[in-house]
Amino acid sequence: MTSKRIRIAADSVCDLPPDVVSALNIKVIPTYVNIGDKSIPDDGVALIREEFYQQLPSMPSQPTSAAPSPGDAETFYRQSLEDADHIISLHVPAKLSGVLNTMRLGASAVDANKITLVDSLQLSMGIGMQVWIAAEVAQETDDVDVVLDAIERVRQNLKLYAIIDTLEYMKRSGRVNTLIAGVGTFLKIKPIVTVWDGEVSSHVRVRTWSRAEDKLRELTLAEAPLDRLAILHIANRDGAENFLESIRDIAPEKTIIVEVTPTLGTHIGPGSLGITTLSKNWRQ
Repeated sequence: MTSKRIRIAADSVCDLPPDVVSALNIKVIPTYVNIGDKSIPDDGVALIREEFYQQLPSMPSQPTSAAPSPGDAETFYRQSLEDADHIISLHVPAKLSGVLNTMRLGASAVDANKITLVDSLQLSMGIGMQVWIAAEVAQETDDVDVVLDAIERVRQNLKLYAIIDTLEYMKRSGRVNTLIAGVGTFLKIKPIVTVWDGEVSSHVRVRTWSRAEDKLRELTLAEAPLDRLAILHIANRDGAENFLESIRDIAPEKTIIVEVTPTLGTHIGPGSLGITTLSKNWRQ
């Protein structure tokens, strides 16, 4: 299947930096964060990440996240198709969110034959890496099947790990078992979680932050040689920069530091640190 103008689309949970989005003409639809009685688009403009995380610990109630509406999705696809013949649209796992279903409804209302929906089975830059490569391959080939093949190979060769500083925010949002959250808080355990096949799971639990960082470093080094690397953080820029410096010898040129979007970060909380690696093996 070929197309003269393929555009890559995603929801804002993909966490791609604005300069990458702009350079590759990626279309991004915002998800929403509900704070009190306000529903705010998580677009980096209406909701500033740094300000949100500064205020999060003192908010009287836990913010929640929400998918775009079907109407939002329909408008998004109509506008995106104004300068495209086909859209490949990657989104938050269906196991974790209603975003993909919403986007499917929007696509059906526009022209489902011109829109290919993809369950990324990942979060944050786990989505972002797939979108980033897909957009580059789309520009190079103008071939839908080649782009979809690249997405699959990227997905199979990327890893996402994150140290959760406190399980309190997951506990509040109901995203983890209450008993697990209680144990983690009581023992000051620092869990390292991973995302695979659309699910979040515990990879290992350690007793101190320094040991967690050592393990995260070990996991990062194990994926070398790297094609791309993203250091993820929530209100922990200094920690992200220090971690990157500690693995500088294996960090590829296109390494980025990303503060995780509030849609996801509200369930994780400030202080957390993570990585998304993409092995060079995806190119084989």
